[in-house]
Amino acid sequence: SAMPWLSIAQDDGDPSFLILWLSYLVSSLDGVGEAVLVTGESNVGPYTPSAFWPEGRACGEDLANLCEQSLGMRMPLIQSGARGLVCVPLLHDSDLFGVVGLAFSGASVPSQVVSQIQWGLGWLLLNRRRRDEDAAQELRERLMVALDLMMSALGENKMEAACQAVVTDAAVRLGCDRVSVGLSQGKSIRLVAISHSADFSRRIDLIHALESTMNEAVDQGLPLYLENGRMTEGQASSYITVREHELLARSFGNSTLMSLPFLVSEDQYGVFLFEWQADCIDPAARSLAEGISPILGRVLLDKRNNDRPLYKRVFEGLREEVRRLFGPYHSVRKLIGSMVVLLCLFFYFAVGEFRVSARGALEGSVRRVIAAPFDGFVLSASTRAGHEVKEGDELAVLDDRDLRLEASRWGSQQEQYSKQAQDAEAQHNLAQLQISLAQTRQARAQLALSENMLERARITAPFSGVIVSGDLSQHLGGAVKKGQTLFELSPLDSYRVVLEVDESNIANVAVGQTGYLVVTALPGQRLPFVVRLVTSVAHVSEGKNYFRVEASFADGNEQLRPGMEGIGKINVGQRRMVWIWTHGMVNWFRLQLWHWMGI
Repeated sequence: SAMPWLSIAQDDGDPSFLILWLSYLVSSLDGVGEAVLVTGESNVGPYTPSAFWPEGRACGEDLANLCEQSLGMRMPLIQSGARGLVCVPLLHDSDLFGVVGLAFSGASVPSQVVSQIQWGLGWLLLNRRRRDEDAAQELRERLMVALDLMMSALGENKMEAACQAVVTDAAVRLGCDRVSVGLSQGKSIRLVAISHSADFSRRIDLIHALESTMNEAVDQGLPLYLENGRMTEGQASSYITVREHELLARSFGNSTLMSLPFLVSEDQYGVFLFEWQADCIDPAARSLAEGISPILGRVLLDKRNNDRPLYKRVFEGLREEVRRLFGPYHSVRKLIGSMVVLLCLFFYFAVGEFRVSARGALEGSVRRVIAAPFDGFVLSASTRAGHEVKEGDELAVLDDRDLRLEASRWGSQQEQYSKQAQDAEAQHNLAQLQISLAQTRQARAQLALSENMLERARITAPFSGVIVSGDLSQHLGGAVKKGQTLFELSPLDSYRVVLEVDESNIANVAVGQTGYLVVTALPGQRLPFVVRLVTSVAHVSEGKNYFRVEASFADGNEQLRPGMEGIGKINVGQRRMVWIWTHGMVNWFRLQLWHWMGI
């Protein structure tokens, strides 16, 4: 009959429900000598006996062995022998949470016993499902309360406001008369917020009492409970002290207290203090408070850390890194730190060659300007910039027709003046003779000048080299003025290096220093040079001041051409590596200090 099971189903909240259930199962079967009920976490275990029949007496070894086999095989087992044994696993939706075993006085097992046991198992499964649903509902409620309290904390911008919102909301939800929270400050707890009290600065006695109570819980490192002014039975011990809790209960009227410390790190911790006027702590409120305290504590500590000024964050971050570096564990961090220290020491004492870098360009050591000898017109031009020429090669020819006419005219004038001189000599006219001779000499000089100008109409190279600038091939027939630059010529076997040294490094450069130049056209060759001149005049380029430094090559190179550019490095001397890498930044910082602060 199902009536016995209906009667015990009303008592599923009784702690002895399993014993009562096993007793009803045995009473519904005939010939049962002993019985055992084994339960545990679903599919996890451990599985341990929860009830025996007769009560208080363990089952036999044969029944225990058969129960283990039934658990392992997850199926009912029947064994006949000296006495009949039957074991039925407790399965629900493929979840195994126990086994029930029966031993009968006779050698055989009644045929309907398995079905009767499974009928009774339905009530056991129903009770378990009901308890699981109640636990799940309780968990959901606790999670919702925790979520609401977290939202209250996160909804405030400042840490103090968040603490105030949390303790007030917690006091309402848990039915507390007062909820307080304190956070670590130095080596002790400082009270931050009290429920329903935005301003508690005037209540000095209460503040001291609450902080002393919280420090008592933190010093012992465990939650402390006080019911009706006395320590709870579960905490009664010689090494647990609740003196400050008892003093708070006597002085301010709430006889039931619960202080729950929470810890994030050695210097990040706090305490929630819950107070009731009731004589005992409600189990549901206690469970909820124990669950939400570490979560809310972490949220409030994180919010306090975020509210700190930047310099405090940096300082505490450095202090934490130092603690990890010199404290226990963190072997990888220690190894990296040791390597960094060794590298710093190496580069501090290590020395290297300090070199000043500068943009460089090639110029001919001699730059000859070839100018127009007279006003005229360009007749022909056979060379232009970039051509290599030898001494005496024709560069250009100017139109000399006017010069030839001029030379012919002065030649005729010279013959005319010569005849006049001869006539004057024949007539013994001394005055006219002197005049004619002077005019002859004048005409001869003008003729020589014209002939010289005719020779200079053909412009030639004064020495072998390369034409640096000048192109008259696009100016044929054009007019040129006397003294106008037509070509610039530089030799191919003699160059000078022009370096643009930044003003921040010019103090390190001196005449006689050596270095190397790498030009863009020959990136694989380092060309040695010697500094010959450091000018004292600066020029501006790209918003910076540069000084012109001239150097000469120690050896020539047939592949070099005037105008080539590259990067030059001047060897200054041996310096410490750390100085080489940081002197620019240090000098800039000194200049800024002088600019802004005058120091």
